[in-house]
Amino acid sequence: MLSYFNFLSGIALMLFGIRSLRKGSDRVFGAKFRSLVQAAAKGPLRALLGGFLISILAPSSTAMSLLSVEAVSAGYATLRQILVLMLGANVGFTITVQLLAFKFYVYNAVFIAVGVPLYLFSRRQISLGAGQALLGIGFLLLAIQVLSAAVAPLRESADILELIRVLENHPLWLTLLAIALQVVVQSSTTAIGIGIALCSQHVIRVEAALAIVIGANIGIGVTSFIAGFSQIDTRRMALGILFMKLVGAAVIVPMMPWVIRLLEPLSLPGKTHDTQLIANVHTAFNIALALVFLPLVPLMSRALEKWIPSPTSAGGQVGVRYLDPSALESPALALGQATREILHMADIVREMLRNAYRCFEEGSETLCEEVRQEDDKVDAINNEIKSYITRLSEQALSTEDSRREIALLGFANELENIGDIVDKNLIELAEKKITLRVEFSREGRVELEGYFQKVLENFEIAISAFASQDKILADQLLRHKHRINELERDLRNRHFRRLHAGLTESFETSAVHLDVLTNLKRINSHLTAAAYPILENGRAGS
Repeated sequence: MLSYFNFLSGIALMLFGIRSLRKGSDRVFGAKFRSLVQAAAKGPLRALLGGFLISILAPSSTAMSLLSVEAVSAGYATLRQILVLMLGANVGFTITVQLLAFKFYVYNAVFIAVGVPLYLFSRRQISLGAGQALLGIGFLLLAIQVLSAAVAPLRESADILELIRVLENHPLWLTLLAIALQVVVQSSTTAIGIGIALCSQHVIRVEAALAIVIGANIGIGVTSFIAGFSQIDTRRMALGILFMKLVGAAVIVPMMPWVIRLLEPLSLPGKTHDTQLIANVHTAFNIALALVFLPLVPLMSRALEKWIPSPTSAGGQVGVRYLDPSALESPALALGQATREILHMADIVREMLRNAYRCFEEGSETLCEEVRQEDDKVDAINNEIKSYITRLSEQALSTEDSRREIALLGFANELENIGDIVDKNLIELAEKKITLRVEFSREGRVELEGYFQKVLENFEIAISAFASQDKILADQLLRHKHRINELERDLRNRHFRRLHAGLTESFETSAVHLDVLTNLKRINSHLTAAAYPILENGRAGS
């Protein structure tokens, strides 16, 4: 009975080690992963090599997928480039398995001994992250020792051996079992590590362990597809990965005896011969996929875009799009997802403002009601963003991430305030104008149209400054604030002069006209609030 608990503790230790390694890497590199993906995805060979290197720094297929989807959505990488990037990353992920197979796990104490003081006593995020990453490697290596010791008694159990022999005679069952294990634990390294541990103790034959390797590889695609089904970009990428893995498996399984004979000379004789062979097949499988599919990626990306077309209109989509719970373990990734969701929210609010102007021009009560419904969407999205970021704040964040978290919450709140002004003030004024059946004077209508356009221009600058964190755009935003405030005073005085001249239209619409100016000025003040965190961050970093 104790051996079963030891087996489970080995799996738990391996999962904890992978999580510590991933979170430690995130502490060391943080938001730099995003710029690394952006820099890597600029050419096929560069993307292939970049994916390989980034996967070593961030040893997590889930984290890599989220970074890749963010790159596609932000517009600095295409689906084609990301598929190449993932081909390289899949090769990089095999290095961890190589460390496990070559009995490197005997050095687990070195990694743990160095990692503990760094993790416990470091104050800098980089040192803390390095210690956490070293601890992750140490726990991962220790887990293989625990698993190997736990499975050794299985050789003495006739019932277990009988079950294993049945599975070995049906490699498809073993493959499906490995896929299920990968989907449950979301770690191909864990699934393959179990196969290595079983093989090292001669509980299963090499051929059975290789069936587990193939299943774990297919499981990566299955896990990605399940996790990313809700988003178009993720779905395309995950389907592409799954397709490549399935094709590779369909080719390599019938050829496995020849593959084993080909790779056996690369495995050193001794106790680790079989486990080295398992790791080598895993590595060779992913290298072969990269070489075969690299020239086929352009054709595949076009096919994926055809099979999974983009929606013709995003306007009818209700609720959040990008707040992926699986990203919460990585602050940099989660903040990136929250940023994308806030940009989605900004698009809705900007369209509300445009349609508010149309309400004054067209006098459509139906359009007014549509704008009000959009504000309900904005409120719902803002609540989801706050809930998401609040869950993220339960973790220990770096100073930079904490500053970014506050800036995100602040800008989301400003957008909600703008939505409320459009809903409760501008739309009410438009409905009042419709009810009174009055029209602005020709001069007043031209002035209001121009003022709306100025505020909308500032809206574009605010969104760009927020997305890029550009100090120059933030400065421009503040300069425009003062100009728009001066323009509001000038337009107000012009309206008073028309009233003094006795213009009938100006008198009938005076209250509406002046309140529109006031509320547009309020909206502009909320927009310019986006500039302050950017400028403060620039001063903090200088």
